[in-house]
Amino acid sequence: MPVIGFDIGTFAAKAVLLSIKGKGRTKTVALEGLGIAQMPFGIMSQWEEQPLPARRAMSSAMSTLVKLSKLKGGRFAALSLSGDTMIIKKISMPITTQKELRSSLALEAEQYIPYPINEVIIDGHILSTDDQSGQMSVLLVAARKEVITNYIQAVTMTKVLKPNVIDVDALALFNAYDFVYPESRQNAILVDLGATLMHITILQDGVPHTIKEENVGTQRITEDIEDAFGVTPDEAEAIKLGTQEAPNPSEAAEIVERIVSNWIAALERALDSVRVENPEYQLKKIVLAGGGAFFRGIADQFSNHFGIPAEIFNPFRFVKVNTKKFDQAYLEYIGPQMAVSFGLAIRKEEVR
Repeated sequence: MPVIGFDIGTFAAKAVLLSIKGKGRTKTVALEGLGIAQMPFGIMSQWEEQPLPARRAMSSAMSTLVKLSKLKGGRFAALSLSGDTMIIKKISMPITTQKELRSSLALEAEQYIPYPINEVIIDGHILSTDDQSGQMSVLLVAARKEVITNYIQAVTMTKVLKPNVIDVDALALFNAYDFVYPESRQNAILVDLGATLMHITILQDGVPHTIKEENVGTQRITEDIEDAFGVTPDEAEAIKLGTQEAPNPSEAAEIVERIVSNWIAALERALDSVRVENPEYQLKKIVLAGGGAFFRGIADQFSNHFGIPAEIFNPFRFVKVNTKKFDQAYLEYIGPQMAVSFGLAIRKEEVR
C-alpha cells in the first residue's frame, strides 16, 4: 500500500503520495497527489502545554489534504520530527553489528540524552567503523515517547489513515536526495531552510555524516520586516516573498541579506566541526530545499561564498508525472518545499 508523506511545519502541512513499482534500476516512481494545508501558527511548538489542540490541528490538516488533494489512494501515513521534539547526535561506541546495535544502544546513549531512558524511543545507524580502535561512529536518534504518541494519535484521529513511519526531517530530505542522485558519492551539504529551523545534513561519500539544526529560519525575516516598517505579519510576508513592495526596498534587502549571512555562517560552523575530525574533507556541492530556497538568487549567494556549485532541489525531477493532472512548472516551483514529504513518501518500500 502507498504511504502518504506528511511534513507538518510551523505554517503548513505538506503531503505527497507516490506510486512505486519495481525495485532497483527497474523501479519507476509516479506522482499520484500532493497538497499544502495551513497550520495555526505556533501550535506545533505547544505540544507540552497544549497537546490536544496540537493533535487536532495536525489531524485536521491531514484530513483536509487527503480529501482536497485526492490522496485517498493512501491509507498509511509517514511523518517526521525535528527541533526540540527529538535529539540527533553522532556518538562513538564499541563495534557491533547493525542487527545488534539497538540492544546495546540504550546503555551507550543514556549519557547523551537529557531525559530518563525509559521516556524515549531510540534508534541508530552505523556510519563507520575503525577496527584498529575497536570503535564505530553511530548516528543516534532519540525522541520522547510522549511526542511519538501524540503523532500516532493525531494520525488515528483522522479515521482514514494509519500511522506507519516516524522519521526525522533531515533524514527524510536525504531519502529524497538519494532518490534523485542514487549513484552519488559526493561530499555534499543538504540544507532545509524552514520557517523556524535550518536543518543541515553533511554527507561524506554520499552518506549522512553530521546533522545539525539552527534556530534561524525564514520567519525571522518576516519578523524583522514587520518590526522595521511597522506592517502587519501578512504584509511582512508579502514583502519577504516579493509580492508587495517594501516602504524602503534597500532596507528590506539588507534584512534578507543579514539572515542569509546567518545561514552561511551556520554552514561554516557545521563544516568546521566536520574538519576537526577529518581535515581532508572537501565539500563539492550544496543542495537547498525548504521555503527559503524560494528567495531569488540564493543559490548564487551560497555558490559564490563557498566557491562550489549550489542548486535548488527538485525531488520531482525524475518522477513520472501525468501532465493532465500536474503542471510541470508548478512542480518545479513547489519542489523544494515538498522535499521532506517526498522523502517520507519514498518510505513505501519499507511497508510490510
